[in-house]
Amino acid sequence: MPQRDVISWNAILSAYAKSGSSENLRTVFDQMPFRDSVSYNTVIAGLAGSGFSNKALEVFVRMNGEGFEPTEYTHVSVLNACSRLFDLREGKGIHGRILVGDLGRNVFVWNALTDMYAKGGKIDRARWLFDRMSNKNVVSWNSLISGYLKKGQPEKCIDLFQEMQIGALKPAEVTVSNVLGAYFQSGLIHEANKVFSMIKNKDKVVHGKAILLGVDDDLLVSSALVDMGYTHNGQDLEALALYEKMLQENFKPDSITFVAVLSACNHAGLIEEGRRYFDSISKQLTLIPNLDHHACMINLLGRSGPYIMLSNMYATCGRWEDMASVRSLMKSKNVKKFAAYSWIEIDNDVYKFVAEDRTLPETEIIYEELGKLIKKLQEADFMPDTKLVLHDVVQEEKFASICYHSEKLALAFGLMKKPHATTPIGIMNNIRVCGDCHVFIKFVSKIIGRPIILRDSNRFHHFIGGSCSCKDYW
Repeated sequence: MPQRDVISWNAILSAYAKSGSSENLRTVFDQMPFRDSVSYNTVIAGLAGSGFSNKALEVFVRMNGEGFEPTEYTHVSVLNACSRLFDLREGKGIHGRILVGDLGRNVFVWNALTDMYAKGGKIDRARWLFDRMSNKNVVSWNSLISGYLKKGQPEKCIDLFQEMQIGALKPAEVTVSNVLGAYFQSGLIHEANKVFSMIKNKDKVVHGKAILLGVDDDLLVSSALVDMGYTHNGQDLEALALYEKMLQENFKPDSITFVAVLSACNHAGLIEEGRRYFDSISKQLTLIPNLDHHACMINLLGRSGPYIMLSNMYATCGRWEDMASVRSLMKSKNVKKFAAYSWIEIDNDVYKFVAEDRTLPETEIIYEELGKLIKKLQEADFMPDTKLVLHDVVQEEKFASICYHSEKLALAFGLMKKPHATTPIGIMNNIRVCGDCHVFIKFVSKIIGRPIILRDSNRFHHFIGGSCSCKDYW
């Protein structure tokens, strides 16, 4: 029987790499009597593509040790491995090799570098590379759009998407998913609908089937709609209905979809449904629940951290000494409660507020505006709920404390700066909005006849005509 040459061995490697048989791939590679650069490139790409990023980098080190010169193909594979591992240190080293070897002219190498820096949190470096690419493709745009979204800069995602459209590039499903998330993070529901319509007009059928606002019914886009489109905008039952439709259409949900589904159950107070969906992760869909899924279930069953919950319970009952004991215990165990603040954007400038904030130059005018607003609401039978002030202070101090929460100050500032606008007022808050502020903003939306969108740590609240999209459950 004739002995296999390296071409025959490489053909076997290629077959295992394409089929995802990583164990067989490594076994055959180790059995080979001789190897060439194609052998190494095939194994590195196969391992990296199957999720064995650490092993791929180990083979890359071995390749260098045996004197084989990495090619552009090699660098793309190892950079992808670094991206998955968020290994900026190794990625920067490979970047240096590329520069020294003058191997950075290939668009795939540039894309891999951009993606590596974006996923590693170095979004400015990724943007620097992106801006200097002369032959960008869809992957180039997707890497940066995704990077900005993960960095919490949805407005830059939207700007890039608009630039991409000017260049007549057709967005892929991952593009739509990320941009959809960006619009919903920004509370720009109307603009999101425009994007859906635009896609529908350009492609009557995207990937074979167009549903729901003209967006294709693939897993990435459907997951984004369940999560950012419905769950975070007060349409929890719609989110669950879309999830059930995904199952009927034989789409297998991923871990991201389940986070959205469990969050929808949490917002809607559907405890038993949440249990059923959580159990189905492993029983029906052979996935392993991760930390995010368990956190959603804890939130569904508990709604608050045990220390904060106990402290607030004592405060509500007026048991101030017990509350102080819990706070002392929190301090000794280094359990910290996040400081609350709100911010609002006016004419591209962002203004930040904390409770009873008097640091802004226009403080007196803001408080005067808020005072007028409170008086109007009191005439409409609104009375601040001082029982929600969880501090042992006199009634007058409680009244002042709850009237000057950061959300109310931001709202008064927005109305002061744009008194005649008809567009929704958008406010962001870093924690869960309190019950009094929620009722307050509902009253304001009815009295001024203007929509208000509040994004707190749990969801988007759309206040219109005295009602909220969360149906008073958040």
